[in-house]
Amino acid sequence: MRILDILDSAIPNDKAENVREVDYERLQKLGYKTILFDYDNTIAVWREPFDMRNKPVIDNLIASGMKVGVVTNGPQSRVKNLKDLFGEELKVYHSMRKPGTKELRKVLSDMKSTPEKTVIIGDLFFTDIIAGNRMGMYSILVAPLVDISQKWYKRLLGKITIAAYLVFFFTIGWVFRLGRLATPHLFADSVMDIDFDSLKESGYRLVIFDFDNTLESWGASSVSKEKRLLLNRVERLGLNILLISNGKSARLDKIDEELDTIKVISRARKPLTFKSKRLLKDYGVPPYKTVVVGDQLFTDIIMGNLLGAYTIKVEPISEKEFFWTKLVRRLEGLLLSKMRKYPEVEALDK
Repeated sequence: MRILDILDSAIPNDKAENVREVDYERLQKLGYKTILFDYDNTIAVWREPFDMRNKPVIDNLIASGMKVGVVTNGPQSRVKNLKDLFGEELKVYHSMRKPGTKELRKVLSDMKSTPEKTVIIGDLFFTDIIAGNRMGMYSILVAPLVDISQKWYKRLLGKITIAAYLVFFFTIGWVFRLGRLATPHLFADSVMDIDFDSLKESGYRLVIFDFDNTLESWGASSVSKEKRLLLNRVERLGLNILLISNGKSARLDKIDEELDTIKVISRARKPLTFKSKRLLKDYGVPPYKTVVVGDQLFTDIIMGNLLGAYTIKVEPISEKEFFWTKLVRRLEGLLLSKMRKYPEVEALDK
C-alpha cells in the first residue's frame, strides 16, 4: 500500500510547458495564496544562474499579494543570486530533501501558509510533485528548462526526465490519474444537503446538475415539487442552472419543457466535456466558477474535474439503474473506500 500511495502522489494536478505558461490568475481565483517554485530546471537551467525570462512571473506574483518562495534540493550557493534580484520579498530555501516533507513543513510554517492554499511548481515528478501531493498542495509539473547552448549532458538530462514521466504516465500512471479525476471536492448525502448559499458567497456562478439519481430517481420523466422548489431557490440566489444528462432525448425534452428557465441537455456523453465546454462558453462562465453535482464518479465527477469545476458527489437516490451503471458502482465502491476527501469549499477572490 505504501508503494501505491507513492505512485499516486507522482501524478501532478496540472501540467504546463514552463512557469510562464501557468495560469496564475486562475490559481488566485481558486483561493491559492502561496506559490513555491523549484529552482533547477524550473526557473533556471540546471546549475546555472536564474533565467531572467522568468523574473516578470515572480515580480507580478509578489505585486499581486501572493506569497512566493523557492524550494530547492540544491545548496545555498546555487540560489544566492536570487536575493540580489528580488530582495526579501522572495523567500528562498535550500537543501529541502524533496520528496521528503519535513523541510517543506518548516517552509510553510515560516511563510505562515497552509498546504491547501499552496501551489508547488517543479520539473521532477519524483521529487517536487510527490512532495507537494503528499502534503496536500496543488502540484504543477513543468517541462525541464533546457537551453540549446548548454552542455550536451544537461540537455540529455532534461530529455531523460521527460521520457521517465511519459513512461510512468502511460503505463501505470494513468490508473492513478483516473483515480484523481474521479475524486470529488465534496461529498453530500443529497442535493438537499448542499449549502448553495455558501457556494454563491464563494463566487460560483453556475451549477450543473446531473438528473438521473441526482435530482430524481433513475428514469423519472418529471421533476418533483420538492426539487422544483430547490431549483427555484438556487436561481433566486443568482446562480445559473444547467441539467446535463447522458439520458435519452425524448424523456429529457419533456423535462426541458417543464423547466422554463433551466436548460436541459441530453445525450451528453459524460465524462466527455465537449458539450459542457460549449455551454460554459455560451453562458460566459469560466470553469473555476462552476459547480458540478452528480451521483457517479466516472461520469459526473470526472467530467467536472476535467473541466476544472468544483465537484460534489451525492448518494444515488434509488438502486434502480442502467445495468452497466450497476457494474461500475462496484468499482466506485473500491475507489470510495480509499478516496481522500478535499477541503470544504472556501471563499474565492471575486
